[in-house]
Amino acid sequence: MKKAAIILSFSIVTIVFSGPAWAEQGSNTSTPASVTSSDSSNPYEVAGINDPAEFTTYFAKLQKAVKGNKPAEVADLISYPMNLNKDNKKYVFYNKNEFNKKYDRIFTSSVRENLLAQKADKVFVNYQGIMVGDGDLWIGKQNNKLGVIAVNVTNNPYEVAGIKNPIVFEHNFSLLQKNVKAGKKSEVASLMVYPLKVNHNGKTMQIKTKKDFIAKYDKIITAKVKQALLAQKVDQVFVNWKGVMIGNGELWIGQVGEQVGVFVINQ
Repeated sequence: MKKAAIILSFSIVTIVFSGPAWAEQGSNTSTPASVTSSDSSNPYEVAGINDPAEFTTYFAKLQKAVKGNKPAEVADLISYPMNLNKDNKKYVFYNKNEFNKKYDRIFTSSVRENLLAQKADKVFVNYQGIMVGDGDLWIGKQNNKLGVIAVNVTNNPYEVAGIKNPIVFEHNFSLLQKNVKAGKKSEVASLMVYPLKVNHNGKTMQIKTKKDFIAKYDKIITAKVKQALLAQKVDQVFVNWKGVMIGNGELWIGQVGEQVGVFVINQ
């Protein structure tokens, strides 16, 4: 499994993709919709949209179709050919059938989340089109049809486990290894998701709080668990819908709400 990112710091960074579509449509000349047009009543004019209601109506339909998980309806709102930039490669989709077959790989959880969080009056606009999120999608006109013309997908090998940001996972994993190695109980406790399940000889113990974890630390982080964690390479973890497996299942890491941490320990 290819490592998703090199962690330079815990600060949030923007991942930029190479490729013709991203290079052009990610131009720094993008400006807020409210100031892109000489006609303030139409902030989308510079993108070739003459009627602002055309975009706002379209955008509402796109968000509704994505929120309702209706790939066929989303496919109708794409302007073909559509570019997909992923893993530093460019893919082109020429019709609805091609798009539908790869829908989940195009409209990933991150793309969907950023689209649904986007306000129509807060988009960035330039002559290339209308940018959604941090460039997750670009909307514009092709062959006189308004639609999504490009999608840029962040490489996230942990997405199937429900982890939204690979940088956050790798940062927390690195901290977990570092703090367990140093025996920093409080810091390790902060990297657990509560209630934490600890399985031993067919029995399950629930650790409900950080305080409880610290009190039982030595009984939870056994020599076997510690060894498995410290020996694990982040680019060699096993991932499925349950979470990210460490070692032979000694630990499982996942995301609950906004927290990424260990939710199961098997001794």
